[in-house]
Amino acid sequence: MTVTAHRLPDAALTHWDLGQIFQMQRVQTGLMNRSWRVDTSSGSYLLKLFRDVTGPELQFQFHVLQTLGGSGVPVVLPVLSRDGRTTIFLEGEEFGVFPWVGGRHRSGLSMSREACRDLGSVIGRLHRTLHASIPADRAPKAENPPTTEAALQKVDRLLELVAAGRGDKTGFEAIAEQTLRLKRGLLVRLGDRRPPDLLPQYTGYTHGDLHPHNVLHGPDDRISAILDWDRLVVSSYAREMARAAVFYFTYGDERGLDCDRIRAFAGGYRSVFDVGEPEIGLATHQLWWDRLTDNWVIEWHYVRHNSACDHLLPGQTGLVKWWTIHYSQVEQALMGR
Repeated sequence: MTVTAHRLPDAALTHWDLGQIFQMQRVQTGLMNRSWRVDTSSGSYLLKLFRDVTGPELQFQFHVLQTLGGSGVPVVLPVLSRDGRTTIFLEGEEFGVFPWVGGRHRSGLSMSREACRDLGSVIGRLHRTLHASIPADRAPKAENPPTTEAALQKVDRLLELVAAGRGDKTGFEAIAEQTLRLKRGLLVRLGDRRPPDLLPQYTGYTHGDLHPHNVLHGPDDRISAILDWDRLVVSSYAREMARAAVFYFTYGDERGLDCDRIRAFAGGYRSVFDVGEPEIGLATHQLWWDRLTDNWVIEWHYVRHNSACDHLLPGQTGLVKWWTIHYSQVEQALMGR
């Protein structure tokens, strides 16, 4: 056996019948959980050390995955241990094993219209199955849009921090100030377009973090697996659908969103699980307002002193500006029109 990871918990693997172990290697992804690829005589697997979600909450997550898998939603189910358990505990740590799933993460911009429609239909089937088979046992996650006044106050506080930090040589300071002044102007002019305080009508368990890095696609761009269910939450189905579309079909610059592909994606979704245009319209409105009022990259830089995501700011700024100008076009596309 070749060990290529520091302090690899190979002792956990003795609880599974996987055959002869050839190699184990740390997978360099995940902020909380830790994972290793394990190549064996019976195939390749993922050994996962759970830290973000554990215990009964993790077992509920597995119950959801079993239900989705039974309905044809592409998810990865845990391999049972020798004694029939989905996870085992070793020195106070909880481990699980999953089949290794091949595939690649895809930008929606490189996918055909047919593949975009298929992506939407898979997410629609996911939501339809959760709605029918996993009743929500708690209230939806609160989605209260910030007031215009609160958003303006935050912008002004951040402008003060930018002004106090003169001397930045990376160029981030100039982009941050430009972004904040753009948003301040939009909030002053469009403050009356804050979303109404309405609760969504169609809510239930959702994935909670659907974006391209949590979805694997096969060679034909069809989905091979939806991954990372640690953010499973009761929320609006329409909001998750619209949020996924924005992640998948953004250009990441002043070109905004690819509405043709969004239209195909939304059409696929609504062909399987149709929550209705009012619900989609509310979700679109809320997401646009969130993008206009949220300044998390700037806050990370100046409040947390974390510049890891500075590179995302130009694209986010370009999207807000473009989306504001093309609001109706985006709304129609998310309705599949």
